[in-house]
Amino acid sequence: MRFSKLPDGKLPSVSLIICAYNEENVISTKIENSLELSYPKDKLEIIIVSDGSSDKTVLKAKEFVNFGIKVIEEKERKGKTNAQNLGVKNCSGEVVVFSDANTILEKNSLRNIVECLVSSPQIGCASGLLIYKSTHNGYGEAKYQKLETTIKKLESLFCSLTGVNGAFYAIRKDDYVPLPPNIISDFVEPLEIYRTKGKISVLCEGAVAFEEEPYKDNTKGIIARKSRILLRGLYGLIYEKSLLNPLRYPKMSFELLSHKLVKWFSPVLLLLIYLSPLMYLNKIGLYLFAIFNLLLLFILLGYLLFKKTRRLKTFNYLFYFLIVNIADLLGWFYFLNRQQLSKWETKGR
Repeated sequence: MRFSKLPDGKLPSVSLIICAYNEENVISTKIENSLELSYPKDKLEIIIVSDGSSDKTVLKAKEFVNFGIKVIEEKERKGKTNAQNLGVKNCSGEVVVFSDANTILEKNSLRNIVECLVSSPQIGCASGLLIYKSTHNGYGEAKYQKLETTIKKLESLFCSLTGVNGAFYAIRKDDYVPLPPNIISDFVEPLEIYRTKGKISVLCEGAVAFEEEPYKDNTKGIIARKSRILLRGLYGLIYEKSLLNPLRYPKMSFELLSHKLVKWFSPVLLLLIYLSPLMYLNKIGLYLFAIFNLLLLFILLGYLLFKKTRRLKTFNYLFYFLIVNIADLLGWFYFLNRQQLSKWETKGR
């Protein structure tokens, strides 16, 4: 999205809130990166919110208090959304920018995302552009992220984002809506702003953030992360169920249906197709069944080859497709059993 550059005097004050749980390995680098951002120092407040960290995250963060870093320590672990609520409650900036502890921002990205946000009163939330650093040993998360970015670009043009990038996004403090701890904020917050204030969320391509590909070849880590995202997304969609009404919100309901619900239901539909006895009553059904099993064989073969060569990307992507759908099925299992997963893990990331 295009936006006008502002002189320093017209820039709003900003609170950069970094929620952290057991991030002792990256928190110092994150703070150093934040201090180097090209934003007027007298208008920038940096807040670290520790969500019940049991390692040295707080101690390392407090080493920077002489540089103006504010550290808030939540003794009991309650999840990222609760930590964000706490950070906003204790911040002073006109604009609140959220960023993850393992996310590195380009020097001009903070200024760009703020200028994008304040370029129009109709914009309630601005999402940064997340890029996973090049890796040759990941299953396919980087490719998936590129696809999600393309969809976000189209949503920005069509109506409004159905979710922002949780690693880097900006909101006016007055527009921020505190959410329950079990709700995934980067999905629900922009929807809540759209529903209650009539403001849209946009993708700011000039606000670039970098991360290592999460969990890389850690299959269990990917499944745990993806199942948690789907579970919290389902709770979030229930929280914002009124936006599914096509008569009141024709564009947003279409986006939620096509981008979220269809994707979340796809593993259920695939499993039903695979298991349906009706499809095996004729030759076409048997052929389809054989093709499904052949595809599974290729996927498993790709996994075994991946462990040895890490170069057969097509097989890697097929295996990634499989484990993501397994994770989504697990997320549905959690949802149907009314489980709550509001806490995130950093181990193995």
